[in-house]
Amino acid sequence: MKTRAFAFVPVLLVIAAVTGGAWLIKPSLFPGSSRRAAVSAGTTADLIQADTARAAAAAASVVKIAEANTTAPDSPAKSFISQETTVALSHLPTPDAASLIEAERRKNAVLSGNLDEARRLYESAAEKADKLARERDAAISAKLASDTALATAAAAEHAAQVQRLAALAIALLCAGLWLYARIYGITPATLGTVVADIRAGANPVQALDTNLAPWLHARVARAAKLAA
Repeated sequence: MKTRAFAFVPVLLVIAAVTGGAWLIKPSLFPGSSRRAAVSAGTTADLIQADTARAAAAAASVVKIAEANTTAPDSPAKSFISQETTVALSHLPTPDAASLIEAERRKNAVLSGNLDEARRLYESAAEKADKLARERDAAISAKLASDTALATAAAAEHAAQVQRLAALAIALLCAGLWLYARIYGITPATLGTVVADIRAGANPVQALDTNLAPWLHARVARAAKLAA
């Protein structure tokens, strides 16, 4: 039949539309998601680092408290401090090396009676503690901001994804209806060709057999057999 090969063109178009639609909604085409995830991971690392820095500085002080406690006379208070510092260190990270040195200087200044030096060292320690606290607060703020941006972007991308899927579904529905019409419908051009063949002397049935699309011709032939 003249139109047998032509009937496959719409099928190829639908396959191309499905493939193109699937490509358009790939998650990998959203670079913004990866960038925001990287920012969130970075702020998490900064927050962990800030918390660890404060805890490591505190651990250094606890170590030196325990060391100073060993020089005190035996008493229930000494026993408590010895055991409690051990418990405290079990909850803290490895003491910071620089903080250990600073705590050692403060301990020596106090135990040796050098009060002016001790006051200066403790003022410096307080300034360092404030600095570490500010860094931790800044890390928390950055982490909250990145999480908020990530959640907002995720909601927007989800909505956009739903819109893409809806558009693809509508496009596929339209393509399916168009394909059905092309396969099982008779266009004015096809009808005109049939009429022209009949006017030229062709048998009407033969004219239909020649010009109808293969699937439509098969359905017509099946219906004719059932009606016979």
